Amino acid sequence: MLFAAAWVFLTAPSSHRAAAAAPAFEQAACNFPDAADVAARLRCGTVRVPRDYAHPESGTFALAVAIIGSAQQPALPDPVVYINGGPGSPLTMFAPYQARKPYAAQRDLILIDQRGIGRSEPDLCRDLNRKLLDASIALLSDGTQEAEARVRALHRSCHDEAVARGIDLAQFGTPTTAEDIDQVRRALGIKQWNVYSESYGTTVAMTLMALHPDTLRSVVLDSVYPPDPMPPEESIIATARGAFFDACARDTACAAAAPDLAGIYQDTLRRLAQTPPTVAVPPSMQMPDDHVRMTAPLLAAIVTQLLYYPRYYPTLPVLISRIHDRNTKGVVPLLAALHAAALTQDIGVHTAVQCRDRPRMREQRPSEIGALDDQLHGGICQDWAALGPPSVVPQGTRIPTLVLGGQFDPVAGPRLGRETAERIGPSARWIEFAGIGHNVRQFSPCGARIVFDFIGNPDDAPDAACAGRMPPIFAPMSKTR
Repeated sequence: MLFAAAWVFLTAPSSHRAAAAAPAFEQAACNFPDAADVAARLRCGTVRVPRDYAHPESGTFALAVAIIGSAQQPALPDPVVYINGGPGSPLTMFAPYQARKPYAAQRDLILIDQRGIGRSEPDLCRDLNRKLLDASIALLSDGTQEAEARVRALHRSCHDEAVARGIDLAQFGTPTTAEDIDQVRRALGIKQWNVYSESYGTTVAMTLMALHPDTLRSVVLDSVYPPDPMPPEESIIATARGAFFDACARDTACAAAAPDLAGIYQDTLRRLAQTPPTVAVPPSMQMPDDHVRMTAPLLAAIVTQLLYYPRYYPTLPVLISRIHDRNTKGVVPLLAALHAAALTQDIGVHTAVQCRDRPRMREQRPSEIGALDDQLHGGICQDWAALGPPSVVPQGTRIPTLVLGGQFDPVAGPRLGRETAERIGPSARWIEFAGIGHNVRQFSPCGARIVFDFIGNPDDAPDAACAGRMPPIFAPMSKTR
């Protein structure tokens, strides 16, 4: 049994609830670039939520909200709320893009920047975000105690900067995020809505399912990142990597381009451990002397990140084979692209939430190469904030729930999704997608169609035949995927 079930009721005492003002939506300008074609359907604003739900008198934080009107009007009364991952990923900034990707027929879409992220308050230490990211890359490239000490020192600076500005780091964590999202629902006057969640957002969604079940018409859990206890990070990564290597061996074109990819990868790691080549990187990455060493941990981290994105699957076997032969051609554009994507993440909020949520983040233990998150947080979370209330898996719920997972997911893995669906019970349907990594709906047209149909009719079993079709690794994804 993977999870220890827990039911936690986090509502404040009645006296505190009475003191809290009813939430309200305060409209503001949207100010999105490149939104001319969808601007008429966008509405933006903020909702103020208690900093501390047990003590509403402690003040409020403003959460940024974007409402995307359905292209089909009038819209149905039960919209879709999108709970995204991270923790630490912004969302409202992508409203124009999301407006062009309907989640369901005739339903508005609601986007919320979780507290501390994007346009929402508070700002923990966004001025340190780039330094934290670049220091982490330098640690993968360097591996010295000095490099690790710098990462820890920057996290400590983030902590101290937030505390000096009066921010209580105990005011973060998944149960708080779930209450924030329900406050937005109340502010918008919504009786029931449909939840689409991905990655870390699935933990938030499951907590909502436990605390506010009557407010949910249907729930999609895409690429489940469940509460602790979880398998070690490195075991999830190794399983995803092995699944990709096995698929390459069964794919004629991939196997011809990289015979025995698994063996090549392991031999490459051994060679890099002995003599890592140096690679020039763009100044935007702010590395010492504008170079990184292509170490085994750095390669492992790159491979893990590329498993997120099906468009990079044809690149991956070629990249590993080239580096095996001491050819670093193609590394720099990949590093630059991954670096740019990572810069949108708020590392301070990520740490604040993980340190509150996950007991394993307080364990100081070695990790395999490429699995840096657990290893670092073991020395950071002890001093960050006390553990918060546990998140939950809502077993026995009657809410129609669709659980999606990708075969190559290096973060959550299909095993976690399948076992979560089993724990939820008969109301949950589990679908695994061949040839997909993390965030199924985003990268699979098949997954997007299944989500669309499910939200429209959550009591009907979706047609999932397309989910089992493995696309060629060396060819673009077909329109049916």
